[in-house]
Amino acid sequence: MIQSIKKHKKQITLFFIAGVLSAIIEISLMKLLSLPQILPRLFSFENKTNAYPLSNILSTGSGILSNYFFSIYFVFERGKHSKKKEFSLFIILSIITMFLSWAIFGFFHSFIYKPVNFGIITIGDIVLCKGMAIFLVSSVNYIIKKKIIFSN
Repeated sequence: MIQSIKKHKKQITLFFIAGVLSAIIEISLMKLLSLPQILPRLFSFENKTNAYPLSNILSTGSGILSNYFFSIYFVFERGKHSKKKEFSLFIILSIITMFLSWAIFGFFHSFIYKPVNFGIITIGDIVLCKGMAIFLVSSVNYIIKKKIIFSN
């Protein structure tokens, strides 16, 4: 029983670390791609009003792939599924949560559209909204990954 609790705590800690690393990758790419001289320069629809759709999709996709590799190498043990089915389930879940994340980002970005000053630090609107979306979606991801994708 105690060993099971320790294993579960370790898994949650590793999931958190993997999530933070994936979030850093995702947020950094989002910030880079949404710069005026990158995707908004190439596509007129890529702007604040539309919640930066391409930047969001590409950055979230990168976060998903990095999270998959962190998950299979550091967090979860292989489940009962074949590698192909496991990856397919992971991608399906990720696509669903990607749209959920985009919707949450768009919701927050509809009223947080300037950098926010927290006294000792100022966080850009894109980084703050993306971070909140990642945080909200990550708990859903953990439960589904543990119970369905990587279950034994």
